[in-house]
Amino acid sequence: MFRTAKMQKFRAVILQRDRDEVVSRLHEAGVVQLKEVSDVGVARRMLSDKFYEISSALARVKEIQRFLETLSYGRPVEVRELTHEQLLKQAKELLLGLEPKVEALKAKEKWLMDKKQEVISQIAVLEDFREFRIPLQYLRSTEEIYVATGRIAAEKVSEFLKSASDALSGRMAMSLLGKGRTRTLVVICRTKDQQKLLPVLYKYEVEPIELPPLKGLPREVLKNLEGQLKELQKQAEDLEKRKRKLARAKASQLNCMAELLEIQRDRLSCDSIFGFTDATVVVEGWVPAKKMGELESTLTAATKGRYVVRTYEPEQMEIERTPIQLENPSGIKDFEYITEMYGLPRYDEVDPTPVLAITFAIFFAICLSDAGYGIALALFLASNFWIVRIFPLELKRIMILCAVFTVVAGFLMGGWFGDALANVHPFFRAHWTNPIEDPLPLLKLALLIGVLHLLIAFGLAGGLKDIFRRNWRSLIFIRISRTLIIVGFFGLAFCVLGMSMTSLGIDFTFPKMGLFDAFNPFVPTQSIVLAFRAFFYSGLGIGIAGEILTKEGISQRIGGSMNVIYGIIGMVADVVSYSRLMALGLATGVIAFLINYIIKFIYQTMFPSELSVLTAIVAIPLIAILAFLFIVGHSFNIFINSLGGFIHSMRLHFAEFFGKFYEAGGLKFSPFKAKRTFTKLKGVNKW
Repeated sequence: MFRTAKMQKFRAVILQRDRDEVVSRLHEAGVVQLKEVSDVGVARRMLSDKFYEISSALARVKEIQRFLETLSYGRPVEVRELTHEQLLKQAKELLLGLEPKVEALKAKEKWLMDKKQEVISQIAVLEDFREFRIPLQYLRSTEEIYVATGRIAAEKVSEFLKSASDALSGRMAMSLLGKGRTRTLVVICRTKDQQKLLPVLYKYEVEPIELPPLKGLPREVLKNLEGQLKELQKQAEDLEKRKRKLARAKASQLNCMAELLEIQRDRLSCDSIFGFTDATVVVEGWVPAKKMGELESTLTAATKGRYVVRTYEPEQMEIERTPIQLENPSGIKDFEYITEMYGLPRYDEVDPTPVLAITFAIFFAICLSDAGYGIALALFLASNFWIVRIFPLELKRIMILCAVFTVVAGFLMGGWFGDALANVHPFFRAHWTNPIEDPLPLLKLALLIGVLHLLIAFGLAGGLKDIFRRNWRSLIFIRISRTLIIVGFFGLAFCVLGMSMTSLGIDFTFPKMGLFDAFNPFVPTQSIVLAFRAFFYSGLGIGIAGEILTKEGISQRIGGSMNVIYGIIGMVADVVSYSRLMALGLATGVIAFLINYIIKFIYQTMFPSELSVLTAIVAIPLIAILAFLFIVGHSFNIFINSLGGFIHSMRLHFAEFFGKFYEAGGLKFSPFKAKRTFTKLKGVNKW
């Protein structure tokens, strides 16, 4: 923990005749990440024609895969290793038999889609003319008659009619169709009067309608089109059945071939990063130190011992390019999902996931702070609802753990769907503090958590990072300095407040002092205050000394020293930011209390004190409605405060915690590994 997997750079020299076998075995083993050879003394090769042949075949197979949607069909097929020529031959045979069928289905599907869209468009246009009793062929312009059809706003109809009549001196006929805010109109005039009508149509914003070239009464034409649409839909369903039938029949072959071609393409692409001499191939890459034995055994099996391999520790200039593989126990590993959302650590950095796994769950639990909500959330996440299935598995397990912590927090604070069960049994009451009645203990806890989080960031995580990098100057002048300042300053600040720890289960109270007396080193006081002063001023002294010793020029030394003092304000702001834990926990409880109060008020208002047959009849539906409101209200509260708790817990880590020591920017270890879903190397190829 706290350290990423140890990586080693390796360089292997193999015979050219063993190249294919070595690449194949490395690809199946998946223990190394290959890199471009850095030796300038070896020749480089361009990608071969074989690569482009395989890529072309793969593109054609994947196109058929996408069209037939075969990924949901088929089981893993046992295959044997094939040569390039064998694989390409099988791919061509498969494509030769399938492509004509698929192209025919594609052409039919495109024709159906175009025809269906055409019919739908015609129906949409003619729908407004359904009640019109003139055949459509008479609504088209001729040499003598001009017919205009369009849509116009209902409030403009009367003005349009007057203007058109005036422009054409009454030599026109017009019909209005439809109801509502937009009307459909048909205007008929002589062709020679067309130029007089067009400006009027434009002025009143008449949207032209182009009628389809069909004959017959609109009602009859629409009936015919609707029949065509049903027939097209039936043909589309038949086509879909043919596609599914073909997909089921060929899914195994297609999926298997696509996977084999992709694997072969990845192997052929290695030529562009290998180095070549007349008789040998130079291979470079990264391998986790614990996998080095597996790499050597793979090379031995592939070359019968005819290879040379050397390993190197990453040099300082290679640190940023060294791939990262996080190593955490199973209970903590899921939280790597949150760490990677911020960014992977660099190779010489601390992995913050072990701390994150504990503190994130605690922060979330304080924000939600209701045992009933924790149980409901855990049950929901453990269910098989469709919305749960879209969550990544790691995130789901993280949230279940957070829900378990929430049950503990709710037990301590007496939150069981708010105060819904408070009067049922003493078990459901607060066993530590009720934040609605007395939020001060929760505020104290949040501030103490903030101080401890900063101490871990500066002292533990930051100190380990400097030790990993052997940066002793930073360890002394920054990490130790800031740790001493935090302990001393906040210890003295708690003395100024006279803060008691009894509400947190600790029998201790910070001695009450005035602000200036607490920070004045010459005022005699209790030994614990003297210790806090010693921590504070020694931390300031070390930090200022570091700025003076490490900076150049008077201005930088003075500015750096002032930054050490000014940094205390930032620390105070960071700690105060943790009060959001109390605020969110209090908000959850208040909303839950209000939901229960409103439901209880409705119940007491609707029911008289004396029961009767009538009240009993009314009671059943009313109780059902109130139960529904209870479930909906608390479900909303769980959702909104779970979301808020997750976001703010993440913010406290990303902004207040990570910002003190974490740089991120690491590159994830990406092993050269064959992705096999539909194939497995065992037995003989069955097809």
